[in-house]
Amino acid sequence: MIFDPEPKESRKDFFDREEEIDKIKSLSSPITLVLGLRRTGKSSVIHITLNELNLPYIYIDLRKFEEIGYISYKDLILEIQKEINRLIKRFPNIIDFLKRIEGVKVMGNEIRLKWGGNERVNISFLLESLNDWTENKAILTIDEAQELLNLRGANLLPTFAYSFDNLKKIKIILSGSKMGLLYRYLGKDNPRSPLYGRAMNEIELNPFNKEKSVEFLKLGFKELNIIFNDFDVVYENLGGIPGWLTYFGYYYSQKRDLNEALTKTINSAIGLIREEFNNFLKIRAIARDRYLTIMKTLVNCASWSEIKRALEASTGIEISDSEIYNYLNQLIDSSWIVKKDSRKYCPSEHLISKAFS
Repeated sequence: MIFDPEPKESRKDFFDREEEIDKIKSLSSPITLVLGLRRTGKSSVIHITLNELNLPYIYIDLRKFEEIGYISYKDLILEIQKEINRLIKRFPNIIDFLKRIEGVKVMGNEIRLKWGGNERVNISFLLESLNDWTENKAILTIDEAQELLNLRGANLLPTFAYSFDNLKKIKIILSGSKMGLLYRYLGKDNPRSPLYGRAMNEIELNPFNKEKSVEFLKLGFKELNIIFNDFDVVYENLGGIPGWLTYFGYYYSQKRDLNEALTKTINSAIGLIREEFNNFLKIRAIARDRYLTIMKTLVNCASWSEIKRALEASTGIEISDSEIYNYLNQLIDSSWIVKKDSRKYCPSEHLISKAFS
C-alpha cells in the first residue's frame, strides 16, 4: 500500500524511484552510496533492491545508535553477528568458511564473534571469508553510514578500501541522510583517506516536486478508492518529502478530514524533527543555544550577516567569523540547512521551518 508508513519491501507498494533502484541494482562500483534527506525513501529503495537482487546480504541500520551519540566496536560486531547468523539459517555452509577466522566461535548452528581483547574478530577477514564462500556476490549494507564517524575502537575505512581493491564478489552499499558527514567520513577526495580516488556509484533521492507529489497522492488515494482534490493545499503545507506525504495519506484515509490530517502530519513531523535535532545537539551541548538561535533565525532563510547579528544579540558577546562558519558547516553537513544563491541559508525542507518557528 502506497500510504503504509512502514518502509517498503516491494515495488508494488512503492512509488517512482525506478531509475534509482535500477542504478543501485547495477552494483557498478564496489561501493554504492545512496544519499538523500530523511524520509525520501532511501531505506525502502535499499530493501527493494536487496529483495530483487536475491543475493546474500548483511544489513546494519545505525539509526539505533544516534540517540546514544556513539557506537562501540562491540555494538557493531554484535550487529554483524546477528546478521551472519540470519544468513547461516539460509546458507549453513558459511560456517565452514567462517570457522577458520580468529575471533569466530562456532556454537552449533550459530557463531559468536569476539569483540574484545587481542583475539577480537577482524571485519576485513569476515568479508574475505564471505568473498571466498559466495558463488556470485554478497552485499554489506550500512544504513545511515555517516554514524561511523562516531565509531569507537575501530576504523572501517581500511576495511572498505581493502574490499574495494581485493574482494571482487563483495559489494558495499552505504546510505546517508547527513550527506556532508558521509562524504567527510569517507574522505574520497582527501589524499590521506584510504578511499581517496575511488570511483563510487552515487544515487541521490531528491524530494518530489509539485507535479510528482500530486501524482504520488493521486495514486495512493486511487488505491484506496478515495476521491481527493486538495492536492495544492497539501503540497503548500507539507512540501515534497515522500514520508510526510505518506503520513498525510495515511491520516486522511482514516477520517477523510483534510485539516485534521494536515494537523496530525505536521505535529508528527515537528516531533520527529525536534527529536532528531536534539540527537544532533547531544555531541554539541556547549553550543546548543547557538545552534537553536541559528535555526530560529533562518526559518524563512537568512544571510550570513543576519545570522551573525542574531547570535551576537542572543549571547551578548562578539562571535568570530570562523565560529559562525563552523556552526553553519556543521548544519549543512548534517543536512539541516542548505545554502541558496551563495547568499542565503535556508532549512533543507519545508517542515524543518515549522519545527523552529
